[in-house]
Amino acid sequence: MSDDRAQAGSVAIIITTYNHASFLGSALRSAVLQTRQATEIIVVDDGSRDHPEAVTRTFPGVRLIRQPNAGLAAARNTGWRAARSEFVVFLDADDRLLPEALQINVERLAAEPRAGFSYGAYIHVDATTGRRRLAEFTRATDGFPVFLRGNVIGMHASVAYRRARLADIGGFDVSPPACEDYDVYLRMAYRFPVVCSPVPLAEYWHHSGNMSRDSAMMLRAALMVLARQRPAAERLGEGGAYREGVAGWKRHYVRAWCLELAQGLRTGSVPGSLLVQGISLARQAPLTVAGAPVRRARGLLRQLRSRVRLDHVACR
Repeated sequence: MSDDRAQAGSVAIIITTYNHASFLGSALRSAVLQTRQATEIIVVDDGSRDHPEAVTRTFPGVRLIRQPNAGLAAARNTGWRAARSEFVVFLDADDRLLPEALQINVERLAAEPRAGFSYGAYIHVDATTGRRRLAEFTRATDGFPVFLRGNVIGMHASVAYRRARLADIGGFDVSPPACEDYDVYLRMAYRFPVVCSPVPLAEYWHHSGNMSRDSAMMLRAALMVLARQRPAAERLGEGGAYREGVAGWKRHYVRAWCLELAQGLRTGSVPGSLLVQGISLARQAPLTVAGAPVRRARGLLRQLRSRVRLDHVACR
């Protein structure tokens, strides 16, 4: 069915799952309990071994599509291609939508017919402690150059796409090992306007199985995705934004690895996989890794100076 036959304002929620049946029920409940009801809820099982059908059958109207394991990008492609709605939202099985997610994003897209996608803020949730923290929100004020500098969205479930625009760019690229959402943001922002709202729309649940914990793999994927946009960046005179993005991704993932290492040292447990990640990061970003201790020392010095100033003010 072509997109011009989609019901105006209709929206599909695509939930991808791979061995996350224990989380899937919560994701589905968050999809059902929207202030603007989804026209379609589609679960794509990417070759799970934990029987997600036992969960989906308890939610009337939910469609389950099963496929051999092909990766997250391929599962998302299966989902949006099976959908028949004007808009699509992608939710990982271990995350959740907040009640107004569909309403706010769809209203934004309806107000800007040229836009390819809309996004909002999100909340970090520690799956172990239940601690919640609002993530920093950044507006894509100048579209493509903002995404060259980094992924200002951070959490895919906070995004709603026009399905026709997603089809125009060919959907998700299955070749990167990760960052397939960042790749789509870049390609969409290059061709279409982007709209956003600072209202939190989703919860990003952090647990030990999150793929994003592998800093070396994530850096490799981010740089691969970004490198593909270098010709476009140069054509638009945005080479500086591109170079900022490369440097920023290196700092981000080296810092993430350093925090993991520091935590391991505090607890007396540093897994061998973390050391392997460190070697890979040193190969990908040698100067950034070498400068990490210096940046850490500077950060501690700034904190110390701030405390000294505060103590000085308090004593006056």
